[in-house]
Amino acid sequence: MKAKIETSDSVSLALIAGSTALTAALFPRLPAQVPTHFDIHGVANDWMPRSIGAWLLPLTAIGLWALLRLGPRLLPREWRIRTQASPTGVVAALVVALMSILHCVVLYAALTTPPSIGTALSLVLGGFWIALGVILPRVRRNPWIGVRTPWTLSSDENWARTHRFAGLTFCVGGLVALLCTVTGAAAFSIAVILTSALVPALYSFLLARRLPPEA
Repeated sequence: MKAKIETSDSVSLALIAGSTALTAALFPRLPAQVPTHFDIHGVANDWMPRSIGAWLLPLTAIGLWALLRLGPRLLPREWRIRTQASPTGVVAALVVALMSILHCVVLYAALTTPPSIGTALSLVLGGFWIALGVILPRVRRNPWIGVRTPWTLSSDENWARTHRFAGLTFCVGGLVALLCTVTGAAAFSIAVILTSALVPALYSFLLARRLPPEA
């Protein structure tokens, strides 16, 4: 991490602080068992004691933020420079925002016990996927974030072209997922998102067959 705190880091820390404060405020009202896992239709199918389940996503957000922002310090110098030149802080903020919003959805599910939260989950994931699609073309070749395949990591050109393509597939996948959600096919949106994530990896393989590797 750079010595100066970036705006994206401030946003991340504010989101973590906010979700932590919200959890503390609602903690006495939460049931003894908090839902922590949902099936593809958004129906709760696993629970944890309140003392653990209520804090699971905020703690996950902290861990992911620290991993994304502090982890690159462990990389060799060349990779570290490339990672720091990428919008790693923005990606970390998006991940923290995802965790924070999902946490609010889980708290809502714990307090109101709706039959399903599938629509809310699909809307959140679709929006997150579109945001990632906008950011991906700005990511430089590195082993920490992005579409990291043997073919993208071996070539700047493969990486750049794959990430431009991934930006398109992620945005289209997110938009289709949102469309599926509003038309009542929220469960199908997960398959759309997974497909949009796998296609760029295949693209990088096909591209590598026509591009020479780089040192």
